[in-house]
Amino acid sequence: MGRPFLILCLFTLLLGSSPFVKADPPIQNDDECLIYSYSESGNHLFLLGNNKTLFGNNLTVIHNCDEITVNINGNFSAYTTNSKITIPINYGINDIQIINENKSFNYQNVTFIPDRLSWEYEYYDWQFNNSYTIKEYIEISKATAQANWASILSIVVVFCLTTLVYWHLINAYVDKNYFEEVID
Repeated sequence: MGRPFLILCLFTLLLGSSPFVKADPPIQNDDECLIYSYSESGNHLFLLGNNKTLFGNNLTVIHNCDEITVNINGNFSAYTTNSKITIPINYGINDIQIINENKSFNYQNVTFIPDRLSWEYEYYDWQFNNSYTIKEYIEISKATAQANWASILSIVVVFCLTTLVYWHLINAYVDKNYFEEVID
């Protein structure tokens, strides 16, 4: 009876001596506003940030400020008092500045690549040494057709290999356990 009681007392003392800290939510001034922006491609959203690569044709800015101004590459692009705005964006490397009355958010070297692989012209990569390296992209219909043919051929190959392996296993079992009698 002494040992369990001692363990219970020790546990109670340790539990009582551990500091419990209550986390308070961050204090948000009513003057502060929340701004975030992203691009989207298909079902995917890409959050805006410095030195990032984003896919999509548009930049969407959502905020709870009274008003914001968006500058792209030093040029005025949009001004809004609405809580959401969608701005068409140029492909390539962009510098984006989102300004409200109190703060300015600067994002540099943001690379935008067109939405999915649906364009039908050559896209130049300005990211490496400013050399115009031509990248060859394929159309989405050709990529889908290639994926379908690869799936069909994979099914055929797996079926043939499985059938061949089972055939050899069945023949080995029959040869080992059964014999044939030849009658004249």
